[in-house]
Amino acid sequence: MDGVSLVPLLTGGSIPERPFYWHYPHYGNQGGDPSSIIREGEWKLIHYLEDGHTELYNLTSDLSESNDVSANYPEITERMRTKLEAWLAEVDAKMPVPDPEYNPGLSLKRQEEIRNGLWPRLEQDRLNYLSPGWQPNEDWWGSQITKD
Repeated sequence: MDGVSLVPLLTGGSIPERPFYWHYPHYGNQGGDPSSIIREGEWKLIHYLEDGHTELYNLTSDLSESNDVSANYPEITERMRTKLEAWLAEVDAKMPVPDPEYNPGLSLKRQEEIRNGLWPRLEQDRLNYLSPGWQPNEDWWGSQITKD
């Protein structure tokens, strides 16, 4: 088990600061790439499993994660990467394996579809959902109520 009880937060207390880890070893249905992440204090490090590159963000000054500062802070990048790798080993994290049927052309086409089709559509949906008069309809999220 990897975690701590949040009950103290619910009862007015606090919990000790600690690193937070994410491990997402597959592609997401909204365009997410396989990656492992550590968040510690103001720093967030993302290690991409497909090509092995690492990005570092200072969330205090760059909440939108638009400025990778890994080249500016190599010591922090290396320390956090080492900590992330140790955690992955400790929890015996499953890693992606190459797909023998991988087709680079189809991959580029899919990435283009995500970038030019899916992401703009999802952003428009988000803006619609946040508009003042928005109300869900009967088939919200494409689901329908059926009766037996």
